[in-house]
Order: sequence, then C-alpha cells, then structure tokens
Amino acid sequence: MKRLIVVCMLVGIVVMAVDALAAAPQSARNPESGFVSIFNGKDLTGWDGDPRLWSVKDGVIRGQTTEENPARGNTFCIWRDGKVKNFILKIKFRIQNGNSGVQYRSKEVNKWVISGYQAEVQNAPGKVGFLYHERGRGWLVNVGDMMIIDEQGNKKVVGKVSDVEALKKAVYYKDKDWNEYTIIARGNHILQYLNGYPTIELIDSDRVTNPDDPRDSKGAALEGLLALQIHAGPPMVVEFKDIYIKHLPENYGKAVRLFNGTDLTGWTFSSDALKNTFAVKDGAMTVTGRPAGYIRTKKDYTNYVVRLQMRHIKPGNSGLLVRMTGPDKVWPKSIEAQGMSGSMGDIFNIGSFPMKTDPARTRGRHTPKMHSSNEKPLGQWNDNEVYMNGGDLRIYINRLLQNSATECEETPGKICLQSEGSPKEFRNVVLIPIK
Repeated sequence: MKRLIVVCMLVGIVVMAVDALAAAPQSARNPESGFVSIFNGKDLTGWDGDPRLWSVKDGVIRGQTTEENPARGNTFCIWRDGKVKNFILKIKFRIQNGNSGVQYRSKEVNKWVISGYQAEVQNAPGKVGFLYHERGRGWLVNVGDMMIIDEQGNKKVVGKVSDVEALKKAVYYKDKDWNEYTIIARGNHILQYLNGYPTIELIDSDRVTNPDDPRDSKGAALEGLLALQIHAGPPMVVEFKDIYIKHLPENYGKAVRLFNGTDLTGWTFSSDALKNTFAVKDGAMTVTGRPAGYIRTKKDYTNYVVRLQMRHIKPGNSGLLVRMTGPDKVWPKSIEAQGMSGSMGDIFNIGSFPMKTDPARTRGRHTPKMHSSNEKPLGQWNDNEVYMNGGDLRIYINRLLQNSATECEETPGKICLQSEGSPKEFRNVVLIPIK
C-alpha cells in the first residue's frame, strides 16, 4: 500500500511539472544552449517605450497606434538591460497592418528615437526581411541579396542568398501570423533569416560610427542598442514574443570573401588535372566532380568562421576541408566537413588529424552528424558553416548545429572545396576571422 501511495505521489509530481511547463509562457523557456530570454512574458521589465503605445497583452509585447492615439514620428521600445555587439537574436513577430522593424546595434538620438540597423517588418512578401539603416544610410540590402559596402560607403550587390520569387512561393513569410527572425552579427558581417530562409547577407566595411555620438549615423555600427519599432503613419498593431539572445564572446575581425564570384583568384588546384574541373558561372563556383581532388586557398587560416552556400546538381559526394596542411594529394591531412548529399554535417578525420569527437558516434575516421539530415531538396542551396576556433570545431547545416569536436590541433592551414564524383556548386564563400 505504501509503495502504491509513493508511486501515485511521484506520478502526481511529474504531471504537475509537465502542466507547469505547458502553462509557462514560451518566452520563459530556453530553446537552445547559450540563449537567454530578455522578455519575461508578463510586463515590460527591462524594456522602455512610450507607455501610450507599448504594453504587454496575452504574453506578448504589443505596439499599437490609433487615430486618437498616433505615434509622433517613428518611435521605439528599447531594451535597457545591455547592448548588443556580436550576437544571435531570435525573435517572433506578428503585424496586422503598418510598418515596423527590429532595431539592433543602434543608438538613441532622442528619447525613444533610434538610429541603426533595422530588420524590416511589414505585410509585404519580398520586402519583409530586408535591411534598413534607420536615421542613417537608409536602404542597405534588398531581400535575396548579398551586399558589400566598401570603406567609402559604396554599395555593391555581389551575389544572391535567395531567389525572391522562390521565397514567395515557399511562403517564407506568413501574413498576419507569427514569424521568426534570426539575426546574426559577427564583426562587420550580418545575416538575417526569416522562418529559416536566408533573406540578406552584408559585409559592411564602411567607416565605423562613434557609438557615443548620436549625430554620427552615416557608417557601420559594431555595437549598440536593441529595440522594437512603431512606424509613424496610419493606425497599426505589431506584436513581439519569444525574444532570445546569445551573446558571442569571440573577437571577430573583418569578414572577407574567399571567392569573388567572378574568377578563381586566391585559389589553386590540388593538381593540374583539375584545371577544367572547377569554373565560374553566374556567380557560383561550379565543379564537375571528376577527377577527384580539390581547389584550395593560397593563404593559410587558423581561427575563423567559414561559411558558404552549396547545392548538389545530382546526388553525390563533396566536402569542405579545414586546417589542411602538408603536400597536395588525395586526400591531405585535414578535417573534412562532409558535403555528401544526405550526409552534410558528418566529420571525416583525414591523415590522423589530432582531434577529439564524441566516441558514441565515432567509428574510425567517421563521426556522423548529431541529427537526421536537414538538407534542402536536390538543386536547392544549403547554408554550410564551419566554426574553427582554437581546439573547437562546430559544423552548422542550415543553421542547425550538426556536429562538433574538441582538442583539434591548432595549426594554420588551407581551406579546400572538394571534387569527388558528382557535379555541384558553391557560392558566397566568406571567412570571418577570430582574433
């Protein structure tokens, strides 16, 4: 009888815990390691905006204007508990009408008036997701574009991260429903994703503004405030929830394009036999797949994030080699971030490269990815990102952490793209150095 009572009590505790978790506001949960919630789901603690226009209702931050209660110019609800520098932000929004935005690396010009980067929020597929510079340089990057702004402030579209019409067909934005932004800022490199779809990529090499001078608003920003916008104009309602931020401790340097989208400057072949294997077409590096080998950077790199987009034309094999050292051969001492269709995110250790992987998943040289495949269908572009810092390795496929390793040998080495049996394409190959 006592055992039965104890069992019943334990079951009751478990049920209560499950019910409590289900009842807790989503903003109180931590969806991924390293992220912290900056909205409690109850009130505007930590946030500061015009109380006529900003409130918390049904667990969400609500910005609303009416004919009787309009906004006096663009106004913002500002997160006051810190500044953002290098970070990953996840935030959900829903807009019924009007125009809004998510402001970051910004500075306060006047009370509740902000200048800085803005991820656009509006009911307009093809526009929602673009990057704007509020009270600064204005329009920066259209949806679908990869942009470079040079040291003189000149803007140049250098590639595509997405096809706008394909995004619309994929319903990358849900009208008057909840949508999620993921915004990543590392040094002068910025990415924006909407519901998992890449919308813009920016390398901002413009003169850096003085973060302490509100009058200096015409250049790049490396640190500043986070805020939410109500746009002046007709009555509107915009809502935000599930706001998480992950501050990145690394000291990032200036991002560089390893592949210029025009020719193979900066790269060399593992052998002369591959001179007709790699080419450039429509801004992408094309690979026939035969013979086996690789193209590699002429320079060595040690600590960095290297990211690119990759797609398979037919099912087959390929990969990204990092910290490659020694003579060119098939295959050289390196770590392979596997690019085989269906296996992107696996690790192969080549040449007994010193490193430590999860023994539960490792068989010989091969360490399969942590999760099932999250690759896009054949012919679509996949985001492939490798974090290589000191002894730490992380591999992200379409923004999902698929693999990791520790105690990797910290040595300067080449970065290589493989030819291994099937046609494929690479584009937007960018390196963000870690100092």
